[in-house]
Amino acid sequence: MSQKYKWWHGLAFYAGVQVARLAMRAVAVAAVRRRHGMSLEQDRNFYKKERLPWFAPPPLAFPIAWSINSASSLAGGLHVLNLPPDTPGRAHFLRRQALAWTLFAAFDAAYFGLRSPINAEVVTILYSAATVASIQSARRMQDSAAALSLLSTAAWLALANLVGAAQAAWNPDPFWKVGPLLEPDPAWLKQPAPELQPYLAQQI
Repeated sequence: MSQKYKWWHGLAFYAGVQVARLAMRAVAVAAVRRRHGMSLEQDRNFYKKERLPWFAPPPLAFPIAWSINSASSLAGGLHVLNLPPDTPGRAHFLRRQALAWTLFAAFDAAYFGLRSPINAEVVTILYSAATVASIQSARRMQDSAAALSLLSTAAWLALANLVGAAQAAWNPDPFWKVGPLLEPDPAWLKQPAPELQPYLAQQI
């Protein structure tokens, strides 16, 4: 049986997600009257300037992890799309993955565009819920390939939720004009890179 959806459909879908991600981010930046566009390095510096828990991943881990997560999720999505339309659980899986990809595209705008660690944690929690629900749909289909395609994303989000909760509690949120909500024990803090220490000293 030939497959209706091929790898290039997945690539085109991912390109569309990236266009939507950049568009939402541009709208978010404009909404807070910040300059349009920001380099990846500036995003990394913003992340590193936050007070982070000691177990927070280094910035370079994000593009690597999300390349793996996205490729695996796309492969799983194409696999499910090519199942017979009447497959039990198929429609639920696809709807939940549509929600997950929407949240994925919205994250940059919510966090970097609006400079809001609280927004970032809310999106991460919702994305985690959509991913877990998708895995449950895959189990209902008794489709191990679909379930396995989301395991790396689920594992990363489990860590991201812990990091995000700490960021939301320990840092000021310019968008919501609140925070920090808690003062962390210094033993829990990740040490900033040496080149950022003068900047951080000015913020105290």
